[in-house]
Amino acid sequence: MRASLAITTATIRQVFGIRRALIFGFAAIAPALVFLVSSQTLADEAALNRLLAMVVGLYFPLLVPIVSLIISASALGDERRDGTLSFLVIRPIPRSAISGAKFLGAALVVGALNGLGGGALGLMYGLETGVWGVLIPLILGGIVAGTVYTALFVPLGFFTDRAVLAGLAFVFVFENGVVSALSGLSALSPWRLGLSTFAALAPDSVAADLVDFGAVNLSGLGSTTLRAFVVVAVSIAATTMVLRRRDLA
Repeated sequence: MRASLAITTATIRQVFGIRRALIFGFAAIAPALVFLVSSQTLADEAALNRLLAMVVGLYFPLLVPIVSLIISASALGDERRDGTLSFLVIRPIPRSAISGAKFLGAALVVGALNGLGGGALGLMYGLETGVWGVLIPLILGGIVAGTVYTALFVPLGFFTDRAVLAGLAFVFVFENGVVSALSGLSALSPWRLGLSTFAALAPDSVAADLVDFGAVNLSGLGSTTLRAFVVVAVSIAATTMVLRRRDLA
C-alpha cells in the first residue's frame, strides 16, 4: 500500500510539473472564457445553444482527449525512455501495484484538469443564466471521459515513442471521423462516454437539445459506467502482464 501511494505521488509530480500546470490549466478554462466572451448579449435559450455547441464541438471532442493524451502517455512512457522503469520493476513490488498506481496518478491529474474545464464552463453558464444544472454533469462527464482515455493512453505511451501521434490519429481519424460517420460505433468513443454521462445527469431539457447538435446513440449512465470500468480493468491487467513479461532493461 505504501509503495503504491509513493508511485502514485511520484507519477503526479512526473506528469504535472509547473509548466504543464500553467499550460493545461489555461487550456482547460479556455472554452469557458470563449463562452463568457461570446454569450454576453444572448438570451437564455441562445446561451444554452452556445453552451451545447461548445460542449459537443470543443470541450469533449478536442480539449478532453488532447489533455488526457499528453498527460497519460508520459506516465509510463517517460520512465521507459529514461530507463528508470527498469529500476522500479526490480523492486519487490507487485506489477499490478505499479500499473495500478501509474494509472491512478495519471487519472487524478487528467480528472482534475478536465473537471476544471467542465466546471469552469458550467460556472460561466450559471453566472450568465442563473441555471446551475449543468455544472456537476459537465465536471463528471469530463472526469469519466478522461479516465477512459487514461486507461487507453497510459499503456500506449509504454509501447511506442510516438504515443501522442498515435493518440491524435485515434481521436481525429477514428473518433471524430469514423465514429461520426458511423454513429453505431459511439460506444467505442471515450469522449462520447463522457458526453453520455453529461446527458444522463443534466436536466431533461438539456439532454433533449443535445440531439440538435448531433449527439445521438448516447448510452445510459449505468451502461457508460460499466464500459468505463471494463476499459480501466482491462488496461491495468494488460499493463501488468506486459510489465511481467517484457524485458525493460
